[in-house]
Amino acid sequence: MLASFMSVMQPHRVLFIPELLGIILSFVDEDDYVNNACVCKQWSEIALDIIWKEVDGLSRLLTLLRPYKITGRYNFFDGLPDSRDWTRFQRYANRVRILRFQQDTDIDYSGLLDDMARTRTTLDMLPNLHTLEWIYEDVDCMERATLFMHQRLRHLVISAPPLRHKDKVSFFLDVCVRAPHLHSLDLRVPYRVQHIETAILELLRGLPDLKTIIFPEFFLTSSIVTELSRMKHINIVQFEYGHEQGFGEEKDVDVFAPVFEEGAFPALLDLAVTARIEHVMRFMNADFAPINLTSLYINTYVEHEPEELHTLLVMLSERCRGLSQLYILLAHYVAGESELVPAKQITFNTLAPLLSFPNLGTFQVMHKYPVNITLEEIEELACRWPSLESLTLNEEPLIMHEFTLDLRALIPFALHCPKLRRLGLFIDANPSKIPPMLELKPFAALCFLSVGTSRAQDPEAVAAFLSHLCPPKCKLEVGVTWTSFGVRSCRLLDDYLRVEITKRFHPWKSARDILPILIQLRREEREKSRALQEEVEDLRTRTRLLMDKTDIKANDSCIVA
Repeated sequence: MLASFMSVMQPHRVLFIPELLGIILSFVDEDDYVNNACVCKQWSEIALDIIWKEVDGLSRLLTLLRPYKITGRYNFFDGLPDSRDWTRFQRYANRVRILRFQQDTDIDYSGLLDDMARTRTTLDMLPNLHTLEWIYEDVDCMERATLFMHQRLRHLVISAPPLRHKDKVSFFLDVCVRAPHLHSLDLRVPYRVQHIETAILELLRGLPDLKTIIFPEFFLTSSIVTELSRMKHINIVQFEYGHEQGFGEEKDVDVFAPVFEEGAFPALLDLAVTARIEHVMRFMNADFAPINLTSLYINTYVEHEPEELHTLLVMLSERCRGLSQLYILLAHYVAGESELVPAKQITFNTLAPLLSFPNLGTFQVMHKYPVNITLEEIEELACRWPSLESLTLNEEPLIMHEFTLDLRALIPFALHCPKLRRLGLFIDANPSKIPPMLELKPFAALCFLSVGTSRAQDPEAVAAFLSHLCPPKCKLEVGVTWTSFGVRSCRLLDDYLRVEITKRFHPWKSARDILPILIQLRREEREKSRALQEEVEDLRTRTRLLMDKTDIKANDSCIVA
């Protein structure tokens, strides 16, 4: 009895397996980490690993070494760190895997970092650090980033040297010497690539193990892409939008003509470029082009004809058979433009080559004019593309007064595309066009329904219809992304456009607010209906059995002659 009681009181053996215990503790609230560290020695080690795995900011790290005081914007240790301080510091510093720092001009840590550099007892202050994010504004802060770099660093997110700093190459060469085995580099630059292109080329040559590179938009020039093509391990080449990443200048990529050698891009799978369609076609048709891509993102601010897009799709379907994700953003827009030009609209025939890609599961196209596609063509598209996982069919045109689709366009995708997780369509959600509430098959896997600049006239009726199709966790997305792009004509839309977009946003917001409630009600209705059907079927089975028994008894008689 006592042994049984003791076995109940002892912790389960799974709690003594470090890997499993680490997974379990990683799911608890951050405030509970300290409590977990006090349970026992084994729990303490694992909890401390979780607590110190990621460090945001320098304050927490510096306090660990020695208390410091603040005088104005400057910080000073209350005394120089000694060997005892460093022994205590290393117990926790060895656990740090990720360090993130963003300079605040109101707080100066340079004095503290200089003291650390002078008194440290080992060269690598964070010896197990694999990810460093260091965002700075001035040269002093830039130079101190190298304190945390070492041979085992694998991922670096860092600002470029300030524009006024003349010797940008020397800093990048220092990075290459200290962290030569980087696997990923995310470079933030607040100025044009022409001011730093030479330094970037030197940086790339000094990082032979690089696999992923992320730049601001307009930084993938011909020279930089040519240099990347010589790198053996590079498999992801991307750019990001937004102020944090930095803004380049469109003119720097006006001509996109990299030069390839035999064996170019041996490992490239994911590529994003800003270039004219004709330049992309020349790029992909060249000898030694990266035709084994699985993901391609093309952005252009030059006006292109639908025929050019069609030709591009035909070429890609023939050259890049392994492509599974394709994004094409035709982001040309002129301020004041408001008239629809039908001849320049993308049509179903323009997009027909998409059905020739053997592995394509994700497609996005963006254009200032709505896609001219009918409900019958939507039905054909969905029927012929059952493997579709994500389709964003220009749901946010800026010339937005002509509609060819309504809510009925959702039904074919729910019927024929069981893997579909994201769908974006430009529709007129008019209650008069909503079909009778027949038994509609809901989407099997839809997570995001994006309506962009679509129009909704009766939020309640729209939400009621969508509740028949959308799964419980499906999110309704509204609005535009044009304003996040790099050129001024996209970031600064006309006032009348902003007013119209805002006007269309409010009905969709109302529909979005009530949609989860209606989806839950539909779900409960289906469960009750299913339970009722099961009960009816059970009663039918019982009745049939009783009838069979009755027939048996009626016929069970014996006649004596």
